[in-house]
Amino acid sequence: MAIQNKTLFNKLTELGGNLWWSWQPEVTQIFRDLDPERWTELGHNPVRLLAAIGHDGVERQTTEAGLPARINWAYRRWREYMQASDTWGATHAGVLGQRPTAYFSAEFGIHESLPIYSGGLGVLAGDHLKSASDLGIPLVGIGLFYSQGYFQQALDANGWQQETYTDLVPAQLPLSPGQTREGKPVLVRVETRSGPIFARVWRVDVGRVPLFLLDTNVPENSDEDRRLTSRLYGGDQRTRIRQEIILGIGGVRALAALGVQPGVIHMNEGHSAFASLEVIRQRMHEEGMTFDAAQRETSSMSVFTTHTPVPAGHDRFSSELIQEHIGPLGDQLGLSQDALMAQARVDPRNHDESFCMTVLAFKHTRKANAVSSLHGVVSRRMWAPLWPWRSEEEIPIGHITNGVHVPSWLSAQMRMLYDRVLPLNWYLRTGEPEVWAP
Repeated sequence: MAIQNKTLFNKLTELGGNLWWSWQPEVTQIFRDLDPERWTELGHNPVRLLAAIGHDGVERQTTEAGLPARINWAYRRWREYMQASDTWGATHAGVLGQRPTAYFSAEFGIHESLPIYSGGLGVLAGDHLKSASDLGIPLVGIGLFYSQGYFQQALDANGWQQETYTDLVPAQLPLSPGQTREGKPVLVRVETRSGPIFARVWRVDVGRVPLFLLDTNVPENSDEDRRLTSRLYGGDQRTRIRQEIILGIGGVRALAALGVQPGVIHMNEGHSAFASLEVIRQRMHEEGMTFDAAQRETSSMSVFTTHTPVPAGHDRFSSELIQEHIGPLGDQLGLSQDALMAQARVDPRNHDESFCMTVLAFKHTRKANAVSSLHGVVSRRMWAPLWPWRSEEEIPIGHITNGVHVPSWLSAQMRMLYDRVLPLNWYLRTGEPEVWAP
């Protein structure tokens, strides 16, 4: 549909279908002004708001002086943002322009209307996508669609925490089916000893960055597996490993089905470390490599961010769980059970050691980083046994201090003030002293 033929409702629908609006206070205010009470009642969700008001209702409510002009301005600004060719990424990305970074994370905190996060890990991941979008960095996100999200907390009369879960309805969220280049919905399959698990793929647009979320609630699965991705950090060890094979193995297979060929695999925490084994399998199958050659190739294109500073916080699985869930992949890799377990043991010869996802990630990545200078010191000390021939200072774990997506954490008033007094696109240059010079 030509732009000049689009109604205000059409334009609002497009704006609400891309989470770019969530870090644009002027655009957020437009949705709020349509119906302040419903905006709050519907969880600040533009998709639900527009469905509740309807096309005719929007047209009636936008008779208010100034609102049509504000909508047209927001829509024009969004299109200019999406079509910009002068981004930082356009001039600095190099080969990543054709083969983007695939950023794997168990949770993404982008906005409260998409509650698939619980805390700092997810908020960091969400800010990572938003920053990549603003900078024009070629990046795609890979995660899981938790149909009940993370629980809401309340206190009962005795002061005890009570948890409640709310079912998320895809039609009420800014989701669209992930599709192959031929326009067919993507359905991935991950084999286990007890049978295959299937997952469909949803796409969420975060500005210029697509986020793909895998969802096991499909008819091809058993009732148990349909519930597999219902809750973030819920269930027992078996649920956990099944979620993580969907995220890692299923995520890599989803990218292939979507036609995305990543140049870098970035694992945000160890939950997605199975991705490395699937990339190795693909190299062996498609290019005829040996396991060792494919492992070196995969490590050269993989990076890992570790977050947890205590040993108990790292996922570990028994040999029995690994055999049940990763055994079929191990067969395709040509690895015995012992050799498969050795990929994720600090001491490969210690048969009593469990399978550690963080160790798997360290062993299959070129670079690893902690999330602050002090955390880097703690991590090098904690994981020194992986490199017994090196001094603690030589342990190959660097650090990149966690940052934030600045526009997401500014109040609307401060954002408008900065826009008025600072240079154009100041939020892309916050590290440059001249931006803040009087």
